[in-house]
Amino acid sequence: MLKMRSGFSDSLTSHPVRWACIFLAVWACVTNAMFLLTNYVLQDAFMLFLCFMLLYPVLTLAGCFIYARGCGIRIYMPFAMLPIVAAEYILFENFRAIQPNIFVTTLFGMLFGSGIGNIFADKKLIEQQKKARRDRRLHEDKKYRKILDD
Repeated sequence: MLKMRSGFSDSLTSHPVRWACIFLAVWACVTNAMFLLTNYVLQDAFMLFLCFMLLYPVLTLAGCFIYARGCGIRIYMPFAMLPIVAAEYILFENFRAIQPNIFVTTLFGMLFGSGIGNIFADKKLIEQQKKARRDRRLHEDKKYRKILDD
């Protein structure tokens, strides 16, 4: 039996690229806010530990879990995180001081979150949405009219 979803959730899962962009924007904002908080406002080693060794991996794992549970595993969402982290690593010199390596933390959080989320995904609903998108795309390209009806 298929789950009933709310209107907002249904509109996001029917457009997984839009949901991935929203998720990545929120995730990058939260990551940068944590970085600015630990680097410029609360310059404490405990805050750096709390944010990037506990909170950051949990947020990455939870975000990828929620996305994969709603849309299944899509290759473009999780692996768009690594270029974002690479850009932050290059642009912010203090970002390099985060230990453990931020790339490894992001990679593990993204892989485990997506894998676990895919286990709990509603496969029938995802396949039905893929089929509906494919059918909608095919019907828009080809406007069929019966010749005998004219």
